[in-house]
Amino acid sequence: MRNLLIIGVAMFGLVLISTGCSTGDDGTPQSLGKPAPPEEFSELTNPLVLDDSTIAAGNELYQPNCASCHGEGGSGDGPVAQSLDPEPSDLRLSQAESTDGYLFWRIAEGGIGEPFQSSMPGWKTILTDEQIWEIIIYLRSLGG
Repeated sequence: MRNLLIIGVAMFGLVLISTGCSTGDDGTPQSLGKPAPPEEFSELTNPLVLDDSTIAAGNELYQPNCASCHGEGGSGDGPVAQSLDPEPSDLRLSQAESTDGYLFWRIAEGGIGEPFQSSMPGWKTILTDEQIWEIIIYLRSLGG
């Protein structure tokens, strides 16, 4: 019986690895390479409604603040993207696999330093919380 348990645990681990998931300290699946947000962000949900007006508001903020790196449509192909290391992610894909709390954390705090080591600045001193949520609404509208 013990051998079956060991085999079962090993197979579960292989499934997680093959599907690009790992488990966090609490045992919940996490995407490999994408750290869990700090506790104060983990349970956040967007208080805004995804509709034409919030998408437009998010787009108005996204274009001057994000498009130079992430591209006009979020595909990571902005005019400065190739000069950055690492290059910006394709937000059409990453937003689809990210929680609201993760996206808010990533935008508010940026990615300079651990755990991201990217060139993305933190926007919490430039944008209000509502503006960050509007950008997240816009990102959600990109599909993925």
